[in-house]
Amino acid sequence: MDIYWVILFIFLVSLLIERLARKLKINNFNQRYVVVTGCDTGFGNMLAKRLDAMQFRVFAGCFTSKAVTQLTEECSQNMTAIQVDVSKDASIEQMLETVKRKLPKDKGLWAVVNNAGITGTAGQCTWQTRQDFETVLAVNFYGVGMVTNAFCPLIVKERGRVVNASSMMGRIAFGQATYVVSKYCVEAFSDVLRRELYRTGVKVCIVEPGAFKTGIIDPSAQLKRLENKVNSLPEEIKGKLREDYISISMARFTKATSNASTNVNEVVDAYIHAITAKYPLKRYLVGTDARFLMRALWMLPECASDFIINKLIGKDINKE
Repeated sequence: MDIYWVILFIFLVSLLIERLARKLKINNFNQRYVVVTGCDTGFGNMLAKRLDAMQFRVFAGCFTSKAVTQLTEECSQNMTAIQVDVSKDASIEQMLETVKRKLPKDKGLWAVVNNAGITGTAGQCTWQTRQDFETVLAVNFYGVGMVTNAFCPLIVKERGRVVNASSMMGRIAFGQATYVVSKYCVEAFSDVLRRELYRTGVKVCIVEPGAFKTGIIDPSAQLKRLENKVNSLPEEIKGKLREDYISISMARFTKATSNASTNVNEVVDAYIHAITAKYPLKRYLVGTDARFLMRALWMLPECASDFIINKLIGKDINKE
């Protein structure tokens, strides 16, 4: 019996040591350079400003010139805002060249945060075209992969870290198909990258937020996406839909997102920990829904999780 107490003691001590280790921070923020993509609005914009306030040297990638101007005006001289389209290799290469010119000689990057992302088209999985998937993958996955690959030599030079934005939908397939598929891709890419870079000292972290009150779940934007998709369907498919399909779908969307967290700083805090901790987590589950509901779903057998998700979705809203 004593052996079980010894095992329990070792387990508890290990948990304590790990918890204490996670609190250790790096120093010299003002000598570390960080690239963040998707800084126009939302988490990326908040993160860029937080890092700037902490005296990091930030390269903030923005999709629009307006966002570049705003960040430049609102932040210190340590902030370099750069217009970039992560779905275009040439644009990523231009950003890389700008970063190289701004970096001091023999200096690399401490972190690259792949935050840029889009929601993609709405509607059922079988409605999606090749182009629908390609459009979302171009930003949410290829953008993550190509930005990481471009900046990887600079990250290795500093033994820094890559921080990739995924989602709880990257762990359990429940939601819009194009978005979910792209986040599964991010998860797989990050896992492979982490293991390949293991001996270099580079850390690879994945941030997996649940539902938060940001533009990505804006009802008006969702309604527009759904209407566009339904209107583009062949008549034989549209004919199988109820007349009130869109209104019922939007009611479900509103109900599903009604409990989304307003504490968006929780996601930014996860990013900050991944950048500043000496021993960052490999995965950051952010939000009550991600930590508890979704974790439970992906630990269950598929027969059980499928049943629960089907109940959560509700009745079939196609024509009888």
